[in-house]
Amino acid sequence: MSAIPELELALRGVEIGNCSGRDVDKFERFGLTPAPSKRVAPPLVAECFANLECKVTDTRLVNKYNLFVLEVLKAWIDPAQKNPKTIHHLGHGKFVVDDEMIKLKSRMP
Repeated sequence: MSAIPELELALRGVEIGNCSGRDVDKFERFGLTPAPSKRVAPPLVAECFANLECKVTDTRLVNKYNLFVLEVLKAWIDPAQKNPKTIHHLGHGKFVVDDEMIKLKSRMP
Protein backbone atom coordinates (compact mmCIF):
# COMPACT_ATOMS: atom_id res chain seq x y z
CA MET A 1 0.00 0.00 0.00
CA SER A 2 1.36 3.39 -0.95
CA ALA A 3 -0.42 6.69 -0.41
CA ILE A 4 0.50 9.91 -2.23
CA PRO A 5 -0.43 12.94 -0.12
CA GLU A 6 -1.19 16.49 -1.11
CA LEU A 7 0.99 19.32 0.25
CA GLU A 8 -1.45 20.06 3.10
CA LEU A 9 -0.56 16.68 4.64
CA ALA A 10 3.23 17.22 4.55
CA LEU A 11 3.80 17.87 8.25
CA ARG A 12 1.49 15.03 9.29
CA GLY A 13 3.25 12.81 6.76
CA VAL A 14 6.62 13.41 8.41
CA GLU A 15 5.18 12.53 11.82
CA ILE A 16 3.48 9.43 10.40
CA GLY A 17 6.75 8.28 8.85
CA ASN A 18 8.61 8.70 12.13
CA CYS A 19 6.53 6.30 14.21
CA SER A 20 5.72 2.62 13.93
CA GLY A 21 2.28 1.25 13.17
CA ARG A 22 3.18 -1.59 15.54
CA ASP A 23 3.07 0.89 18.43
CA VAL A 24 0.25 3.24 17.46
CA ASP A 25 -2.91 3.36 15.35
CA LYS A 26 -1.74 5.95 12.83
CA PHE A 27 -5.23 6.63 11.49
CA GLU A 28 -6.47 7.51 14.97
CA ARG A 29 -3.41 9.44 16.12
CA PHE A 30 -3.15 11.58 12.98
CA GLY A 31 -6.85 12.06 12.25
CA LEU A 32 -6.89 10.11 9.00
CA THR A 33 -9.79 8.20 7.49
CA PRO A 34 -9.32 4.57 6.45
CA ALA A 35 -11.10 3.65 3.21
CA PRO A 36 -11.63 0.11 1.91
CA SER A 37 -9.10 -1.27 -0.55
CA LYS A 38 -9.98 -3.83 -3.22
CA ARG A 39 -6.85 -5.98 -3.69
CA VAL A 40 -4.80 -5.72 -0.46
CA ALA A 41 -5.55 -5.89 3.27
CA PRO A 42 -4.37 -2.41 4.38
CA PRO A 43 -6.89 0.41 3.95
CA LEU A 44 -6.51 3.38 1.65
CA VAL A 45 -5.88 6.82 3.16
CA ALA A 46 -8.97 8.82 2.19
CA GLU A 47 -7.25 12.20 2.63
CA CYS A 48 -4.53 11.37 0.08
CA PHE A 49 -4.82 12.37 -3.56
CA ALA A 50 -3.72 8.93 -4.75
CA ASN A 51 -3.38 5.45 -3.29
CA LEU A 52 -1.60 2.48 -4.84
CA GLU A 53 -2.47 -1.05 -3.79
CA CYS A 54 0.77 -3.02 -4.19
CA LYS A 55 2.33 -6.39 -3.59
CA VAL A 56 6.03 -7.06 -3.10
CA THR A 57 7.41 -8.95 -6.10
CA ASP A 58 11.17 -8.90 -5.45
CA THR A 59 13.21 -8.54 -2.26
CA ARG A 60 16.67 -9.41 -3.64
CA LEU A 61 17.86 -5.78 -3.38
CA VAL A 62 16.65 -5.14 0.16
CA ASN A 63 19.86 -6.00 2.03
CA LYS A 64 22.16 -4.13 -0.35
CA TYR A 65 20.05 -1.08 -1.30
CA ASN A 66 17.00 -1.18 1.02
CA LEU A 67 14.93 -1.47 -2.18
CA PHE A 68 11.69 -3.41 -2.55
CA VAL A 69 10.26 -4.00 -6.03
CA LEU A 70 6.46 -3.67 -6.01
CA GLU A 71 3.70 -4.44 -8.46
CA VAL A 72 0.78 -2.03 -8.47
CA LEU A 73 -2.45 -4.04 -8.39
CA LYS A 74 -4.89 -1.13 -8.33
CA ALA A 75 -4.53 2.65 -8.39
CA TRP A 76 -6.92 5.20 -6.92
CA ILE A 77 -7.21 8.98 -7.17
CA ASP A 78 -9.54 11.42 -5.46
CA PRO A 79 -11.32 13.28 -8.29
CA ALA A 80 -12.50 15.92 -5.80
CA GLN A 81 -8.92 17.14 -5.40
CA LYS A 82 -8.46 19.38 -8.43
CA ASN A 83 -4.85 20.20 -9.37
CA PRO A 84 -3.26 18.84 -6.18
CA LYS A 85 0.28 19.69 -5.24
CA THR A 86 1.57 16.25 -4.32
CA ILE A 87 4.72 15.69 -2.30
CA HIS A 88 7.42 13.10 -2.89
CA HIS A 89 10.00 12.16 -0.27
CA LEU A 90 13.65 12.31 -1.33
CA GLY A 91 15.06 11.27 2.04
CA HIS A 92 16.65 13.09 4.98
CA GLY A 93 13.72 15.50 5.36
CA LYS A 94 13.74 16.66 1.75
CA PHE A 95 10.61 16.64 -0.41
CA VAL A 96 9.71 17.64 -3.94
CA VAL A 97 6.40 19.46 -4.38
CA ASP A 98 4.55 19.27 -7.68
CA ASP A 99 3.87 22.80 -8.79
CA GLU A 100 3.99 23.89 -12.39
CA MET A 101 2.08 21.99 -15.05
CA ILE A 102 3.00 22.18 -18.70
CA LYS A 103 1.15 20.76 -21.68
CA LEU A 104 2.97 19.75 -24.83
CA LYS A 105 1.50 18.68 -28.13
CA SER A 106 1.16 14.93 -28.23
CA ARG A 107 2.47 12.93 -31.15
CA MET A 108 0.32 9.95 -30.24
CA PRO A 109 -2.62 9.14 -32.51
